[in-house]
Parts: sequence; structure tokens; C-alpha cells
Amino acid sequence: MHPYVALSPFRIRTLAFAAVIAVAAPVHAAAVAADAPPASTSGRVSPVQASRIIVSTSERRLYLVQGRDTVFSAPVAIGMGQDFEFNGRKYHFSTPTGRRRVIAKSPDPIWTPPDWHYYEKAARRGLEAVHMTENMRVQLSDGTFLVVKDGEVGRINRFGYFAPFVPGNEIIFDGRIYIPPFSTPQRRVPDALGPFKLDMGDGYLIHGTHVYNEESIGQAVSHGCVRMNNDDLTRLYEMVPVGTVVDIV
Repeated sequence: MHPYVALSPFRIRTLAFAAVIAVAAPVHAAAVAADAPPASTSGRVSPVQASRIIVSTSERRLYLVQGRDTVFSAPVAIGMGQDFEFNGRKYHFSTPTGRRRVIAKSPDPIWTPPDWHYYEKAARRGLEAVHMTENMRVQLSDGTFLVVKDGEVGRINRFGYFAPFVPGNEIIFDGRIYIPPFSTPQRRVPDALGPFKLDMGDGYLIHGTHVYNEESIGQAVSHGCVRMNNDDLTRLYEMVPVGTVVDIV
């Protein structure tokens, strides 16, 4: 009989991550003990205690750990780690390390882009960014009008007919990109986040991928969210309850 017990590759990786977290984030130890839910009276560990998500920013990979076992692993895209400035506004796009939790989860999420989304488009294409407001009316060079009417952003043609823009499309005319009000459907983008989202708070999500961004998985390209292949996200979504700890290292 061998004087040692063989460990699976998953077990070895799990133990390695435990060591990384113990060294990189010792300040979390007391907090974890204080806010962790108690074990059930039957002696079983609750799902929140039993499962934990680990996101490795160096490996660009997500692990779901239960007890001492890694039960799921998948590549992810993470924050690009870059600064962006537009008209005096400064942003830093990175995935912050530390401990979070899944505070909510939902299917079929709709993305409401922050202002920086439009600023990036403007910077790349040399456009002026214009914030639209309720009841705003802008005459365009072709004689039509851009308006916010009845809670939607649209265009009035030369015959006075109003047609709202399809949500998800940028509104660009005459060297300007128009930023819809948050309350309008034109500010919301379908399909951008994939089939599900796991909300980690402060605007950071674990979410899926638009069909045009599938090749981004495994790269540092996001604005801070953790992005997954849609098939991998579907599996993870079914396995992770609200309250699950997320350690980003």
C-alpha cells in the first residue's frame, strides 16, 4: 500500500486556490465567520456554505467549489484594466478583486448601458455625444426631427409621422451620437448579457455573451463584469443559489 493518498487534479487546484485566498485576503476571515449562515440542525451544510465561486483573474477562469471539490470550471472574460477619459470624465475598467456575493439572479436580462458606452462610441468615431431629455426636439440636416415623445426616442419624417427607434441600435446623425434617457426603451439593449445574469452588486455581473462577442471569452476585454460562454453560464446558473460567495483573486 502506498504511504500517500493520490489527489485528483481538481482537488489539487482547489487546495491551491484556498492557499491563494488565505494569503491574498486574510482580512476577510473574520467577516466570513460573522456573516456566514449557521449549519442546519440536521448536520448538513447549507447550499450557501457548501458552494463558492472563485474567479481567477490571472487564469481568466471561473471555478465553482463545493467543500474541497471543484465541481465546475469554465473560461471567462474579465475587465480590460484600462483607463478611459472623455470630455473630462474619467473611468477605469477592471474586475475588482476581493469578496462579493451573488445578491440576485435573473433570466433574460436586459442591459441598460451606462454613459461610458456612448462616450466610447463617440471617441472611436470622432462624434459629439448629446444627452437627450424628455420632450427634446432636434432638427436634422435632412429636414426630419429627432424627438423624445411618449416615453420613446424616435424620428419624425417630413410628413409628420413619428417612428420610434429599435432598441439596441445607436442613434447617430450629423456627426453626433444621441444618448437616450434611461427611462426609454431605446436605452435598453436586448441579448447583450446572454441568457442569464448573476448580480454581484455595484454594477458588477457574471453574465453571458452576445453572439458577436463569443471570441472574447478568455481575454481581458470587459468593462469589469465577468463574461462567460452562454452554455457554461446556463450550467452555472442552475447550480448557484442567491447568497453564494464570490472570491475574485
